[in-house]
Amino acid sequence: MGNGSAVEAGQQAGTSPLRTGWQRAWELGPWGLILVGSALRLLWPSDIEWKFDEKWMFAKAQRVAAGSDDWPWVGMPSGVGLENPGLSLWPFALLARVFDDPVAMTLAVAAWNVLALWGFALWVKSTWPRDDQPLGLWGVALFAVSPLPILFARKIWAQDLLPILVLPWLWAHSLRASRAWAVAWGACGALLGQLHMSGFFAAAGLFAATLYHDRKKFPWLPWLAGSAGGALSMLPWLRFALSGRAHTVNPGSWSLRFFSEAFLNAWGLGLRYPLGRAHREFLQGPYLAGVATHAALLARYGLYALVLLALVILIRDRKRVQLPAALRVYLWTIGLGGLLMCATRVHVYAHYLIAWSPLLHIAAVWTLYRQRWAVSLLCLGQLALSAMFMLYIHQHGGAPGADYGTAYSHQTPEQQRLER
Repeated sequence: MGNGSAVEAGQQAGTSPLRTGWQRAWELGPWGLILVGSALRLLWPSDIEWKFDEKWMFAKAQRVAAGSDDWPWVGMPSGVGLENPGLSLWPFALLARVFDDPVAMTLAVAAWNVLALWGFALWVKSTWPRDDQPLGLWGVALFAVSPLPILFARKIWAQDLLPILVLPWLWAHSLRASRAWAVAWGACGALLGQLHMSGFFAAAGLFAATLYHDRKKFPWLPWLAGSAGGALSMLPWLRFALSGRAHTVNPGSWSLRFFSEAFLNAWGLGLRYPLGRAHREFLQGPYLAGVATHAALLARYGLYALVLLALVILIRDRKRVQLPAALRVYLWTIGLGGLLMCATRVHVYAHYLIAWSPLLHIAAVWTLYRQRWAVSLLCLGQLALSAMFMLYIHQHGGAPGADYGTAYSHQTPEQQRLER
């Protein structure tokens, strides 16, 4: 694939310092970006969000750990009204046995997400065809530095734990030719939806995509056995849901919002979600000596320019572009899971895309992969926005009045008080 005119000239002339340096940067770049993305997830931990959901989850976990509440089989209500299964609470109940401070518990969540981040890179190196590994690694690198994945790795929130389960789910799917791994794939898919309901749609999308592309080799019995085993832990929740005590599901109107949110997530353009009205002020910054640099706005414009470039490349090369086999299945996973969510009229929020996020970022990289300089700019542009977002939150104490709210570090003791 084309690396730019300078590299092509170097290829014709043989090995050159320019080509050697560019090739080394291309090979090492993803690992450096993953390292930076790991650091951003752990940066300024006291700047975390601390609103009703986080307070409720932390307080409930502390009560379970202390023995004042029974082991939970039902979690907190979801965005559609229906309570989540108990699995959404269990990791925090276990963490509460060690951490009795919100900042420390959030750091543990962020650390788990860092481990998952490096795990995605190992998944690509271990299971992808050698020729496709650079594509996968750059996709993981983009996921590492993209704004929303960083935001959703720093909360006491069940959704923030999805990447930790998405990793073994995808890894097991890649090795599903083995019966044991096929069982693990089915089990992880069943557990994914119990952590957060969006996981059911992601699991259904991967099941349907795999069935379509691999009908003759689909591991029916191991997958069914794993799915049944993984579903056992939700039987008490099913009993509760059918008892009449559960909240009523509040369906939204039919829309294609899933795909608009997927676009914003993949291209790093979704910061209006946490910032709300403060988004305009954010785009004017950062400020140097009281003067607006508009660097965030320039980075955003740059990302939109890369979106247009990706469209041009896809249209221009539409007859000779071939999707890697693995990516083809994952694109179908995104599409089918999204259509199913739209069909059920679930009101889609940005955090519902977490279960698909690594795949979305790999797909975004693929659209520009024929121009490697553009892939590099895509990662650097999203990294710049992420760093400026973290700086904005740190300097302003969050985004009061927006979804992010006032950061924990800037709340009064009365505001920090738990919802017990």
